[in-house]
Amino acid sequence: MKDPEIELKRRLHKVKTGQDLTYEEFCLFEIRNLVEADKISAKEFKSTIGIERNIKNKIMRKL
Repeated sequence: MKDPEIELKRRLHKVKTGQDLTYEEFCLFEIRNLVEADKISAKEFKSTIGIERNIKNKIMRKL
């Protein structure tokens, strides 16, 4: 069963990049991006205090 939110993200990805991925390929693409993001954050910060500070800074920038 296809999630409508993921289907919308897949269509937006197609418009932005021109890559026409199937639903399954897009799910794998998203999982790979999440895994890479976790690796970067774990290397970048040595403690949870650093992670909390980074999240707080990102929120403040959006306000």
